[in-house]
Order: sequence, then structure tokens, then C-alpha cells
Amino acid sequence: MFNQTLPQVDLPPDMIHLGLGQPSIHLLPIKVMEKAAAHCLSKGKRFFLAYGEERGNANFRQTLADFLTGQYPGPVDPEHLLITNGNSQALDFICTQFARPGDTVLVEEPSYFLALRIFADHKLNLVGIPVDDNGIITHILKKKLETLKPAFLYTIPTYHNPASVTLSANRRKELVKICAHHHLLVVADEVYHFLNYSDDPPQPMGTWIDKCPLISLGSFSKILAPGLRLGWMHAGPGLIKKMARSGLLDSGGGFSPFVSEIVNSAIRLGFLDAHIRHLKTVYGKRIQIFCSQLLKHLPDQAVFAVPKGGYFIWVRLQDGIDTKVLRTAAQKQNVDFHPGALFSHTRGLTNYLRLSFAFYDDDDLTEGACRLGKVLFENL
Repeated sequence: MFNQTLPQVDLPPDMIHLGLGQPSIHLLPIKVMEKAAAHCLSKGKRFFLAYGEERGNANFRQTLADFLTGQYPGPVDPEHLLITNGNSQALDFICTQFARPGDTVLVEEPSYFLALRIFADHKLNLVGIPVDDNGIITHILKKKLETLKPAFLYTIPTYHNPASVTLSANRRKELVKICAHHHLLVVADEVYHFLNYSDDPPQPMGTWIDKCPLISLGSFSKILAPGLRLGWMHAGPGLIKKMARSGLLDSGGGFSPFVSEIVNSAIRLGFLDAHIRHLKTVYGKRIQIFCSQLLKHLPDQAVFAVPKGGYFIWVRLQDGIDTKVLRTAAQKQNVDFHPGALFSHTRGLTNYLRLSFAFYDDDDLTEGACRLGKVLFENL
């Protein structure tokens, strides 16, 4: 099933790119969206073809709030939501609203490589806080804040990209306490929170929007389809009002009023819940198969933890290995991955690599693990 037809994926023949962090093309729910669009357009209403409300149209925010309430420990207020064009746009928007060129932003080490690119576009000064098996190390964060006044902290608390770790419940509370004390804005990227396969994640960071300055980011890219370019910000009323007053929203109205109304139908008809259950079944099976094949084919020097959710497997090799060099050898064997340096704001983590099980089916993951194992045995 190599080289699935997706615009952003341009691979050589027979290449298996195990770094691709996006859904398989057959997991994109075309029938669901067809039915949702038909339902939306059959009502004869036209309001969603006009400029939308700055925060997002009220009926969709109510539907989204109802959906999130089913996932949260308590009710979510639609007035605490602002609709976005997906997480990348939301991050860019937050940089515009809360930072200026030269400002310091705290990021995890490692962190999502495309977020690092967005921060670079805004000419922000990045300072890293290391991550361990329980997420961002809060006592190091606390120490950094003795001398730094950052614009915000960017964190991926649940099923981290790329490290797959989840911020523990105790550390979530500690993080909120620290950031409340320092009045530090937390930008929590929670796009993988609903994709749990073998455990129940801790409470979403959005639970604490009334305890410290915090914006929780969500997206339909991972739980429905990335081409929708639709997501949300969940924050306290003060932050929501500040963002809703932006010139961008004043000029263009709310983000994606048409697409959000189609997704509104998808949620109301029960399609989103059903699709998430399907994704969890598919991805849960892929993890078992892929990880068993990696354990079978990779040398003992390749160490990784079986992820409990999300998309990714973070593999550590011995010190001194440069996975950028290793990648060149892998590509010659028609297998690819993302090297660890891509996820480091200092281009460190050179002995790590990121794999994903989201894009390929079982047979391709099995073959990819075999090819990768051959490359590692020949080059380590």
C-alpha cells in the first residue's frame, strides 16, 4: 500500500516513511463528511455562509462544549471556547497576540518540530525545559522562572509529540501552581488527548483555565480529518475576550464558519464519537503489531516505550549516533523516519528518532520495521 495519494506526501516508489504523522487515507471519513454536509445543507439556512461570530458561531460552540463536557470531569462553557483554523493557525495567532520578536518562549525538549518553525517565524527566543517519563520536569521549570520572564510556555501534555509521554496528574497540578504564581501563560497542545488506547489520560489541562493563565488547544485534525483545518481554543473569559478583539477576527469574522457547521452536524449525528472509537480500535491494533515487530527486528541498543496513546514512538539509540546520518542509510533501503534533532530547538537529541504508526497499515508497518532493523544492525 506504499505511496498513498495525499498532497503532502511525495515519496519515492516502494518507500515506507515511518515518520509520517498523519492518518492513512482510508481513515479519512469521506462518507461521514458527505452525510454531515448533506444534513447541514438540507436545513435551508445560510448564516454559516456569512461572516462568522468572532469566537465562532454560537450553535457550534455549544455543540463543541457539549462534546467536551462528555470528555471532561465537569461542564465546559461555550463562552470559554474560540474556534480556530486548526492548531498551527492557533499557535501562529497566539504568537501574534501574546509575544513580540525577541521575546522568550519556553518549550519542551523535545517538542513538536512544526511548532518550533512557527516560533522561528515570529523570531522568538526559545528556551528548553527537559521532559522525562512523566512529562515536563516542573522543578527545572521553576528554577528557570527565577531569572526568565517568558511570554508563554508551550507544552504537549498528553501523548507527547514526539516523546509519547504524558504529564502525570501530580505534575499537572504543580505546573498550574508554578504558572499561576509567575502569571505565566500556558499553551497546552492537547490534540492527542482523546486518542488513548491502553489507559485513561489525566484530566485535560483545560480543566484548570480558572487557576492560571492557560489556553488549551484542540483540533479535529487527529480525531476527524486534517483537511478540515478546524480546531478550538479553551481558555478563561479574559483570554477569550482579548483574542476575540484581534484585528484579524474584527476584519474577517470568526474562523471557518462553513466547515464548523458541517462538523456541527457530524457531532450532533453521533459521527464524531463513532469515528474516534474506530480510530482507537485501528491504532490500538497497529501499536501492538508495530511494537512487536520493532522488538523483533531492532537491535538491543534501540530503546523505546510502547505508547499508550497518540501517534508516535520515540526511539533512543546509544550516545554518539547521529540519526541524520543514519537516515541517509535508511533511505537507501527504502525506509525513512524523522531524526531526533528535528524536535530540538538546539538541534540536539541526535541519537533519537521518531516513528509513527498512523499512516500505514499492518503489513507496511511490519515491512518497515524489518527494513529499519536491517539498517540499524548494519550501521550501529
